[in-house]
Amino acid sequence: MLSTFSFDPTAFNRVLALWFAANRRDLPWRQPENARDAYRVLVSETMLQQTTVKAVVPFYERFITRFPDVCSLAHADLEEVLPLWAGLGYYSRARMLHRAAQEIVARHDGVFPVELNRVLDLPGIGRYTAGAVTSIAFDARNPIVDANVARVFSRLFLLEGDLKNAANQSLLWNRATQVVESCNEEFPPSVVNPAMMELGALVCTPKNPACEVCPVSGFCGAFKTSRQSELPFVAPKRQSVALQDVCAFATRKSKSGSEETLLRQRSHDAGIWWRGLWELPRTTRQPNESAPDALRRLFRDELELEIEVGAVLRTVSHGVTHHKISLECWSGILPNPNVTSSIRWFAHDEIAALALPSSMKSLLSWLHKNAEIGQGSLF
Repeated sequence: MLSTFSFDPTAFNRVLALWFAANRRDLPWRQPENARDAYRVLVSETMLQQTTVKAVVPFYERFITRFPDVCSLAHADLEEVLPLWAGLGYYSRARMLHRAAQEIVARHDGVFPVELNRVLDLPGIGRYTAGAVTSIAFDARNPIVDANVARVFSRLFLLEGDLKNAANQSLLWNRATQVVESCNEEFPPSVVNPAMMELGALVCTPKNPACEVCPVSGFCGAFKTSRQSELPFVAPKRQSVALQDVCAFATRKSKSGSEETLLRQRSHDAGIWWRGLWELPRTTRQPNESAPDALRRLFRDELELEIEVGAVLRTVSHGVTHHKISLECWSGILPNPNVTSSIRWFAHDEIAALALPSSMKSLLSWLHKNAEIGQGSLF
């Protein structure tokens, strides 16, 4: 149920904004040259989705150095964009950001649209991102609800049940609208909306919220009723699915004498993990299938090549969504090393410029330091 405590959004905004001025983190996208640039706000907000601030900072700085404005991103090839995203995860975000930049150039002459409905029309931009960009860059009175804001509101207003259900989503957005529409020139949306997110990140945390230093505890229903640890409701985690993957590490000597590694590019088709990224040739083992048999199947049926499978070199574990993956890497030799299309030989320095999943990047780094195999020798 909703809290029956009175709520004065204007007073809330004032207290929150003053706290934010004194406590906000010094982040690169908050620097004067970035803070009111809608393109750069979009880049930061896109990167921050499902990713921690600490992880995003170096990626943001590299990305903005390479693509400082919407036109530079729009005119780049996707193959130039993905390497700068590799390791950040959720690569569909990079694709949508690239497409949005192209749309801004094609439909808006490279000028970021101000109107909320036009921002929502851009590829990959939903209600939260559109509200964040327009409120931060243009001081538009557009609401935002991300995970941090939802958690703050669940405690402020004693929201019961799953925050993702339709009824609670409606309540959350209504409250966010009430807050942002009460902004004024002294405490504008460009301050209040980021302040709510910052409060959730630093004070109103998922576990052990710091209510003793919270600037808005006087407005909080959960604090007044000692229910901070009960809210918000956390849905049970989805049961994980175990996968047994295998990949092949094959090398050859180039004509110049340098060592090259065989990599395969993932399909760009929707629904494929790591779409468009490069990796060692890889497949998931079928029931009762050995790792060598899985690799021979992969090379025969999908790559139309033969491979001589050697020994296990390394096993790594990683996760994707709710899947737990054990990846075995085996040495391999190709009797016919001539390959084309989506599978290619790369020198070490070329691999550094490719977009690879972070787990594969780490595996290749280890292999190149520790494994010595080639066309004619096994590890």
